[in-house]
This record gives sequence, structure tokens and C-alpha cells, in this order.
Amino acid sequence: MAGRKLIPIIWLGLGGLIFALSFSTCGNKNAKYKDTAFYLNLQDSVDYVGIAACKDCHADKYHTFIETGMGSSFGEATPAKSKALWTNVKPVYDAKKDMYYLPFTRDGKYYIKEYRLKNGDTLHSRTEQITHIVGSGHHTNSHFWHDGEYWYQAPLTYYTQSGKWDLPPGYETTNTGFSRKIDVECMSCHNGMPKVEDGSINKFTRMPAGIDCERCHGPGELHVAEKRKGIIVDVNKMADRTIVNPARLTWKLQVDICQRCHLQGNNVLKPGKKFTDFRPGMHLDSVFEIYMPMHENGKSFYMAGHAERLQMSKCFTSSNKTDGKLNLTCITCHNPHVSVRKTNTELFNKACNNCHGGGGNAAKFLCTAPKSELTLQKNNCVACHMPKSGTSDIPHVTVHDHYVRKPKKTNEAISLGKPIGLYAVNQTNPKPAMQLQAYLTWFEKFDANPVYLKNAHTLLSKGGIEQEIHYYYAHGQWDEIMVLSGKLNNNETSAWTAYRVGKAFDKAEKIENAIDWYRQAVEKMPLQADFTAELGNALIRKKRFTEAIEILTKTLKQQNKHELTLLNLGVAEWLNGNSRQALVYLKKTITLFPDNENARLYLAEIYMKIGDKSQARFQLNEALRIRPGNREAKELLDRL
Repeated sequence: MAGRKLIPIIWLGLGGLIFALSFSTCGNKNAKYKDTAFYLNLQDSVDYVGIAACKDCHADKYHTFIETGMGSSFGEATPAKSKALWTNVKPVYDAKKDMYYLPFTRDGKYYIKEYRLKNGDTLHSRTEQITHIVGSGHHTNSHFWHDGEYWYQAPLTYYTQSGKWDLPPGYETTNTGFSRKIDVECMSCHNGMPKVEDGSINKFTRMPAGIDCERCHGPGELHVAEKRKGIIVDVNKMADRTIVNPARLTWKLQVDICQRCHLQGNNVLKPGKKFTDFRPGMHLDSVFEIYMPMHENGKSFYMAGHAERLQMSKCFTSSNKTDGKLNLTCITCHNPHVSVRKTNTELFNKACNNCHGGGGNAAKFLCTAPKSELTLQKNNCVACHMPKSGTSDIPHVTVHDHYVRKPKKTNEAISLGKPIGLYAVNQTNPKPAMQLQAYLTWFEKFDANPVYLKNAHTLLSKGGIEQEIHYYYAHGQWDEIMVLSGKLNNNETSAWTAYRVGKAFDKAEKIENAIDWYRQAVEKMPLQADFTAELGNALIRKKRFTEAIEILTKTLKQQNKHELTLLNLGVAEWLNGNSRQALVYLKKTITLFPDNENARLYLAEIYMKIGDKSQARFQLNEALRIRPGNREAKELLDRL
């Protein structure tokens, strides 16, 4: 027991709790804490307080941090926040969708307009006000709008490095217009910790204004409460357990803080976990695992892959073989409180020269580049060993490749080849059930390549019933889902599984069964409008119009621009004999979503009934434009 330093009692003011502590390492200010229970603010009862609560005591760090990319990651759409050009801008044209997109300002507010032309005439026009901007502007600004209290992404991004507007990443493959939902997975990386309303995907009850102190230090409620009571810890002698200090963590826990967001991929939650469950000081893989595609010829270079690329470097693998001495992590080079734009080359070089400076045993690590090349690069280690490069996923953007290595002598760019599977980036031995979930969600969210379902099939026996249902849903094998539904425990079944089972019975035209399952989905996620829209649609087909109209009207009060809700309300009113109200809903549907084929067909039927053949013919021709092989539209045109 010689040399053991005891801390007998610390009184904690939050909730009147008393903690008796006895840690042999607490007196060592350089100690690395392996036990994730050491920091008390990791408890889920401790809440977030926001960056303003940190400012009073840490004003110096506050003022430099808000100038970093993280500190300026999110905010209201203002001239100070936007890095984009909003005047005299050439519209962006999406040839696949035959749609133009134009950013503009009016009365000090920002807007994005979507429109379609034919022979110089405007066939469609929709404008949404931009309320918030995500992205620091170092690389991009993307833009959010609201439907009621629900958050969506707008279909234009400004790419700062190239000074141009273009479609957001992913829209080049599938342009969802103004309908891309912003969920907590997205927002919890690009912002301070948000809070989504229970039963919703994209309705938030807490929305910070940028990544803040608590994303690296953990929630600050306990820490702030203690300091306001005058309970101060001398951090030069011991750790303050009320707030995480990343510098005291082991390298694995330290890196996990960074790769919570700087490790892009398919994030697969552990059972019972939420994305907001991760707190600095935890092991990231205790909350979720991150999966990326493996191709025939290697791995892709993704924009937010800094953490993975760094860990591929010999500098990293040679430095961090154990949890003992800490040589190299992200904060070896980056001071999170100071913008990289205000960090000079000498400070970055110093991190390299700690090993490669030539002193003592480091002589063998001296840079071997010719002096002429060193002079050309102004003795900048990063310029040669971490060159800027384009990425596989974000257009018009270059970032420093954090895979530290000797400069390539030739252009080594090779085709990645076909995808062959997925690998877990932050877990060396992933469980088969997690791998299965990764394949199912990758196929669903990122790339509908059959190879992912093929690999999922090999793991199917390792998963549960809900994963089997998910697999058969992706395959459209409705009979298998209906059989499996009998094995489900309804109380424990997720909303998404209930929805998928409902869809299977729906496809099999067993509408009453479908209604029961859709209703379960709605009960579990009452603010998910896609579920209520499906339930309403099924009720319409059973001629339960009053019930359908009541459910859909309630949803429309929450989101008055939801496509399926508007369509189904129009159909319900039409079939219920209220053609005037049906016209209102259906016309609004095509005003917002001009390529909604079903809305066009129902409008044609209504116009035919009220004798407006010209409008009926126009709607039918539009339906045929959307889908030239539409037999119903052709038959109705023949009747005209």
C-alpha cells in the first residue's frame, strides 16, 4: 500500500449524493483512466446544459472554440453563418429529375426554389425558406427547412472550396427534393447533442447552435452544479470526476470521442441503445458499431474517415500498442479549442518532430526527401505526408488524408472494383447479429446492391425474428413475413417491424390484418407521418373514410406538406363524396410534388366527373409523362 493516495470523501451536490472514493491513481494528474465508470457525468441522469454555461469559467477557450469548424458547425440562416453566394447565381439543373434549383434572398431571409420548365414556361414552382445552415463553411454549407416542427434538408448545398452550388451528397443518385428527413443520427454529429421527441424521427425538442464543449467533455449539469456551490478540484493534483477531461483518458477512449463523428459509415446501434447514449469516456462500440464497404481492390476514402485513416498509419500503430504510454492520437496534432486555420505549420510540424526530429534514437526517422523538395513544400510535413485529396462520397471537396505515410512516387489511383461486403471499423470481432443488421441497413440506406443481401442471407440464422422480417421485406417476400409475424411478441415488436409486417399483409390484400399492424406501428411512433399515412390508406380501401380522414387530418396539422398524407386525404374525401375538398388536397399534392402519379390520376377522375375535360386530359398526359406505360391513364384518355 506504500505510495497509495487515498481520497476519502467528496460531497456531490446533485441530488444530495455522497460518493466514497478510493483510487490509487487519482493523485496522478497524468493518469489514464480505463474504467468508464470513473467519470460521474457518464450517468444518463446527468443532462446537457449548453455552451453558455461553460463560458463564465472558460471564456478563453469559449472564444477560440466558437471559431473552430466544430464551434461553427450549425446555426440559424444568417449572413454571419452562410458562406454561400446568394445573388446572381446560376440555377442548378438535375437532368434526371428535369428540375432546376435556385438559391435567393428576399427581405433578409434565405430561400431555395425548385422549378421545372417547358419551352420557357414554368410548369412547376416550389419555394421553401431556409431556417438553418449546417456545416462550418470550411468545406460546405447545407440547408434545412421546416414543415411545422419537423426538420428536412433542402436540395442544394454550397461547396465552399470550389465556390459553387450543387445537389447535396446522395442527391445525384436519388433526388428526394425537399423530403429528406433530418434525424437524430445526422444531427448528433453535426451539432451539439439534440433531443428528438419520442415517437418521431425528425421533430426535435432541443436543438443547440453548433457542436459545443459537451460533445468532448460530456454533459455538464453535474460539473456546473458543483462549481456554483464552490466545490473546486485542483486539477493539477487530481482529476475532477464531474466532467470528462479527454487528455486523461486512455488512447482508445480518447480516439472514440473523435471517431464518434469523424468515422463515417453505417452506424448500427447495439440492442436497446440510442445514438444519444454515447458520452465521452465510454467505449464507442458499447453503443454502436460502424460498418463500411470492402471492395475487390480495397477501401474507399470517405470525407469523414479521419479516425480510420489515422489508425491505418504506422505512426499510430507503432505508438499505441498498449493502453500504457500515449504517443499519438488526434489531439497530438489538433487542439480542439483552436481552429486549424489559426494553427500554424510549426505547431503541426512539432508533433511530427517529436519522433522525427533527429534527436537521440529519432535520428533514423529523419525525413529522407531531397532538400529541394523540402524547400518546395516549405518544410511542411503535412503537405507531403497527409496530402489533400478528393473523397468517394462528397463532390467538390478536398480534405487532408489522415493516412500518414511516405509520399506516393506515382499515381497509385486504382479502381476499387466491385463491392464484396462490409467490415466493422471500430470492432475487431463483431457479432453475426450486428453484421446481419449492418448488411440489411446498408442495402436499405446506401446501396441496393444484391451482394449485401446475399451476405445477409448467410447470417440470417444468427439474427432474430425481426431481422428475418427485415431481410424478407428487402426481398419483397411477403408470404415469409406473414408466417414469421405469428412468432412476434407484439409488446416487444419495434415500430418498424410492425410497419413491415403491415406492408406484407397489405401486399397480400389482407387489409384488415394490415390495419392492425399499421396501427401498432402508429401507437409505437405516433409522430411518424409515413406510418399514419399508410394506416389511413388501408382504412380508405376498407371504405372507413371517416376514420381515415380523422387520422390523416390530425397528421396534416403537424406537417401540412407531407406528400402521402395530402394524397390520401384527397382520395378519402373524393371517395367520401366531397369532391371540392378532394380537389384542394390533391392540387396541393401536385403543387408540392408534381411527379405524384396517383394524385394526377385522381384529379383526372374528378375533372372528368365535373365535366372539365381539358384539365382531365392535362392530368392524364402528366401521368403518362411520369410513367409512359401507365395503362390506367391511357384507358381514361381513350374514354375522353
